Order: sequence, then structure tokens, then C-alpha cells
Amino acid sequence: MPVGEFFVPQESDSPLRFVPLGGLGEIGMNCFALEQADGILVVDCGTAFPQNDIGIDVIHPDFSWLRRERERVVGLFLTHAHEDHIGAVPYLLRELELPIWGPPHALALVRHRLAEHEYREQDVTLHEAQVNTRYRVGPFTVEPVRVSHSIVEASALSIQTCQGTVFHTGDFNFDLDPPDGEPTDVERLRAIGDAGVRLLLSDSTNIDVPERRGSEREVGRALHALVEAAPHRVVIAMFASNVQRLQLIGKIAQATGRKLCLLGRSLQVHVEAARSIKRLDWPSNLLVSADQVSAQRRNGVLVLAGGTQGESASALRRLASGTHQLLRLLPGDTVIHSARVIPGNERAVHQLFCDLLRQGIRLHTYKSDPDVHTSGHAGRSEQAEMIRLLRPAAFVPVHGTLHHLMAHERLARSLGVPDTLVVENGTPVLLNGKALTAGAPVTHGTVSIAFGGEALDKETMRRRVELARTGVVIVSVVLGRDGTCLYGPSVRARGVPGLDTVPEAVMAVERGVRECLRRKPGSSSNHTEEEIRRAARRALTDWSGTRPVVVVQMLQAEDSRRA
Repeated sequence: MPVGEFFVPQESDSPLRFVPLGGLGEIGMNCFALEQADGILVVDCGTAFPQNDIGIDVIHPDFSWLRRERERVVGLFLTHAHEDHIGAVPYLLRELELPIWGPPHALALVRHRLAEHEYREQDVTLHEAQVNTRYRVGPFTVEPVRVSHSIVEASALSIQTCQGTVFHTGDFNFDLDPPDGEPTDVERLRAIGDAGVRLLLSDSTNIDVPERRGSEREVGRALHALVEAAPHRVVIAMFASNVQRLQLIGKIAQATGRKLCLLGRSLQVHVEAARSIKRLDWPSNLLVSADQVSAQRRNGVLVLAGGTQGESASALRRLASGTHQLLRLLPGDTVIHSARVIPGNERAVHQLFCDLLRQGIRLHTYKSDPDVHTSGHAGRSEQAEMIRLLRPAAFVPVHGTLHHLMAHERLARSLGVPDTLVVENGTPVLLNGKALTAGAPVTHGTVSIAFGGEALDKETMRRRVELARTGVVIVSVVLGRDGTCLYGPSVRARGVPGLDTVPEAVMAVERGVRECLRRKPGSSSNHTEEEIRRAARRALTDWSGTRPVVVVQMLQAEDSRRA
């Protein structure tokens, strides 16, 4: 609930702990907690995406520590609507019930995610949080402060605790003229700094970038020029969550006489959410549906496509491979990749670019045309400006790999911050009126969610990796009551080089298993699964030198005649 300006928690000698559960030591999956004697506040609850394709949909933080402390958790406060800050909310709500505060845009997308997970809206308490308003969350008071970012309604958080003000920047930059007209509130930041900041938690993502290049409006001008000059169809690939860029692209489409078409479910979700809170005012006749796009004049349509990171099932990936069911690109069409390549995705994205070029596509990327994208994250100069405005007594860098965190700490020290500390996920930081100290680790880690929504335990993950690495061979036999082989052996292979499509190899494995069964006549108990597995492996090694997973299906017929 909002509280008046008069309410500020009394500082005391009680300790405060900052407990990072995600986003420290990695990019994405941002989540931390502030813990004091009378409550725990959770800030952000994000997901990350897998680096390999073994059937994992998303990854979220391990919430075991929060689950054990469930009676003391007073609420969750969200900074903005990016998936690495809100994507894990449905999974946290599986573990514990808690009220949630956040900007209207973030809550609109949270409602969508909760509906996907079959939560009823009346079962979840959501509070819209406006900037420059204070909210009482258990023993904490939280004030959102407007910051500019590559999404609308991004906010930093000024949190009053038993140890004074903890300021969390969230994701931010100092774009002076963002398309939504809501730049970072520098005057409020300066006032908070004047009042005193006990601890600053600041985004480290772009610490290696001395000066963040460009602004969203400059991106809009660059995109406008490229669309205007394109002779045929234009596809713009972008992060679906960047509503400010969506605003600009809508104006570009109208100015160049093109209809807009959305390809990709994420784009449709984000456009719907932005429209629901009046952040996107596209005219009703601007959009054409995906099943009508092929019927439009080639020079009369502007397509927005998801899949900037080369995701295998994305719209852009299918356009690049010529497998999209509703649209096929033609030589001379233009594709603009208006996004950065997230570290770890370089190979997939470069392959996507090559596939587009093979089709004769006119390709524009951040490398060839630097103005087609700008980062939403502060560069080092802007990170330094944030520290100068807030003048904290202590500093802990957040949001980044260990390299990013250590470089950001060095920057803070160079600017005169007297007390700094670098920690990674699971290591708490203790504030007790003295220098920052690292505490004993809490339970932490990651949980991988399979397509379909079920969590994958470590053993299942290990088996999936093993199957992906080696393939699998299935050996099936049916034995009679006297131990004789009534059926088989039948051998099937999946993902085993030199075996999948080579009948001679399959027959060699079957012979090896058959000889093993003949050497041990008598009761079926003489024929163990392990003996059959060893025989199959020997044959596989002799034939191809491979050692795949071997699964034995050994059945015993109750009646030899029925078998």
C-alpha cells in the first residue's frame, strides 16, 4: 500500500543481509532478497535461457532458501518487465504465496505469464507501483524511481531498511530523450544521494563499454532511412519487449506507407500488453495478420520478427531457412537485425546471417550499420554518473559475470566509494554498521524447466546430456520360461553414427547379443540385462568404436505358445 512521506523505518543496530539468488556471476535470472529481523523483501524474479538444446525451456533460481523462510517473506517488488526480471514469477508462486508490486507494464506481462500457468487472477495479489510514491512492504518502505531503459516504465528502487537506504538501480541508462518521454529522474537521484545512501546495488552489464553508443531516437532515424530506401519487403528483427522501439517502428510504417505484420508469439504478447496500458497507439488499420502477409505488395509491408538470437523455432530462424509456413523471403528483400548478440549466441546468430545472405537478402546488422541498435544498459561513463549522483557509503555490483562485477567494483573504488564487496549468487552480504562482510552461503543454484513445465532434476539432466553426446541403442528380447529366446534380439538405434541407417551394423549387434544368449541356455535368470548390455557394447565397439547408451528390454513370456 502507498504510505505518506512521513513514514521512514527507524534505523537500528539490527543487521541487514543482501542475499543474491540470481544475476550475480551470470547474465540474466536476476533475483535477490533483503533480509532483516522482521522480514524478507524479494526484488525481481527472472529467468535465463539455456545455452544448449536438450529440451530445456527456461532456467530459474533455486528458491529453496526462500521456501524455508516463507513465513518471513513479505513481498516481491519488480523493477521492470524484461523476462530476466519477471519470467520466474509463476515458479516462485509455486513455492510460496506473496503479494507483488511492480510497474503497470510489468504487471500486465506477469498477468499473461500467470494465465499461461493457469493461475487465477483472484489468487494472486498484484499492486501497481508508480514512481515517486512510497509503498510499505512489511518492515520496508520502497520508492520506485524512474530510469530510462530499453523498455517502458523501468524503475530503480530506493528501499528504506533498518540499516538506512539501500538503492538498487535496476537496469538503467541516461538517455536524455527516450521515445516514451520519461528519462531517468536525475533530480530525484541527486536528492536521494543528498539524504544519504547506505548501500548501492548497480547494474554491471555494460562495464566494458566506455560510452554507450546512440539513443533510441537515433535508432529510429536509422531504421526509417533503411526502410525508406528498401525496394521490397522489409523484416526488422528486434527484442519484443522494447516498446519504445515498437512505438518508433509504428511511426516509420505509417510514414513509409507500409502495413505492419507481427511474426512471433512474443511480439504479439508484448504488443497486446503495451496496448492494454495505453503505451502503444498504433491505428487499427496499421496491422495485417500473419496469414495475410504474403498477399501484400512486397514494398507495402514491414514485418517484425522474433528470434534475434537465432533460436531454432523462432520466426526469423524459419525465415532464414525458408521453412516459415506463412512467408517466404525473396532475393532483394531487406532484413534489419536491430538487436545485440547476447554472449554465447554468436555461432547461432552468425549462421542465421549466412542463411539469409544465401537467399540474396539485403542484410543490415549492428556491425554493418551501428545505429540500428543501442543498448538499454548503462555504459561505464553512465555507471560512474550514477555513483556520483548517489555517493553511497558502500557498493555491491550486481547483474553480470564475475568479470563484470569486479570491473564495476574497481570503478566504484576509483570514484571514492570507501566500502565495496564483490559476491556471487548464494553469498550474502552483511550490513551492520561496519564494513561490508560476506556471510556463509545460503542454498542456491538453478532449476531447469523442460518444455511442458516440469522441473528437470540433476539425474535427468545428466541422462539427457549423455544421450545427446552418445546416442542410444535399444535391445529387445523375449525369453521363454525355459530361458530360450522366443523373439529377437531386435536392435534399434537413435543418434549413433554408423548404426542408425546401416542395416549391416544393426545385424552385427544382433548377432553379438544372439551369441550371448546361446552361450547360456537354461533358465531366463541366467540371462541378465547386464550380460546382454555388455554383448551389445562389445559388438558396437568392434563395428564403429562408439559407446552409446544401451537400453535392454528383456521380457519373459508366461506361455511359450503365446509368445
